[in-house]
Amino acid sequence: MKRIFLGIIISIVCLNLSFGQELQDGQKRWSSSSKLTINDFKIKISDQNNDAVYSQFMISHSIGGFDFMKRNLNQKIGNLFLGNASWIDTTKVESIEKQIDFQQMQFDLAEIQARKFRKRILKDKREISKGFDIVNKINNETIAEFSVIRLKLMRETESGRNEKKVAEWKEKIESELKELNEFRFENKKKIKLKK
Repeated sequence: MKRIFLGIIISIVCLNLSFGQELQDGQKRWSSSSKLTINDFKIKISDQNNDAVYSQFMISHSIGGFDFMKRNLNQKIGNLFLGNASWIDTTKVESIEKQIDFQQMQFDLAEIQARKFRKRILKDKREISKGFDIVNKINNETIAEFSVIRLKLMRETESGRNEKKVAEWKEKIESELKELNEFRFENKKKIKLKK
């Protein structure tokens, strides 16, 4: 009986580990070394009624019942670019490189939010044992905050056209990414939260 129980637990853990790692077609996980390219935008359009550029991001989680015992939940929360829901109309964009760079800034903003989500979940991990409502609540708050920050970026930079503001935002984004560095997806080491 103990062997059966142990086998079930090991199967669940292995399944849970593999679930968090798989990317679907068109998805790209945020990485400091692999930036967005024109080929990541899968929808091809040339329609006067659409914006010239649109990027879709997703901050998701695969937190399970025993995760509250872990000392690092970074791999349980993903920040993905959804290429199958994103486009660049190359007939409308003057500088494709600048526009892709601006979309990368938005992806970086989503990464900041994902890192904040990872930090907050780790801090509140004992609450997970009481139910997953707390995880969904934090996820919803994270996504809502991302939408507000993304809109602010768009307004302040005039959708990437105000180069001075773009430079200011890049500096701010880089600083926040460094500040939350231990909460990047790739970090599997134990994280000790400072009080």
